[in-house]
Amino acid sequence: MNQITPKKAALIWLPEAAVVVLAVIALRKGNPYDYYVFLRWIACPIFAWIAWKAYSRGYGLLLAIAAGILAVLFNPLLRVMLDRGKWEILNIAMIAVAIWSAAVSFKSMERQT
Repeated sequence: MNQITPKKAALIWLPEAAVVVLAVIALRKGNPYDYYVFLRWIACPIFAWIAWKAYSRGYGLLLAIAAGILAVLFNPLLRVMLDRGKWEILNIAMIAVAIWSAAVSFKSMERQT
């Protein structure tokens, strides 16, 4: 049985890990506004990619929908205005969906080897 190489493992979880780290930092109070703008520019394409990956590889429609909703909400061009409390909830949701995506991707990769 083949092993998952470190390069393949990094490709599986690196975008999700980046989003998790950025979302945890976003939960800290006192970040400058520019940080949240940066977060939108990073989170939107990553969640769009997660949604596409989940849908195209059959990881589950619920994961694809959740990631798609996050991609729309974190869109940097057509910004959604919410209060801080709602953004904190979305940051926690962002962490949960990213971890869910990484876990599903990793399980799928293990089955293929």
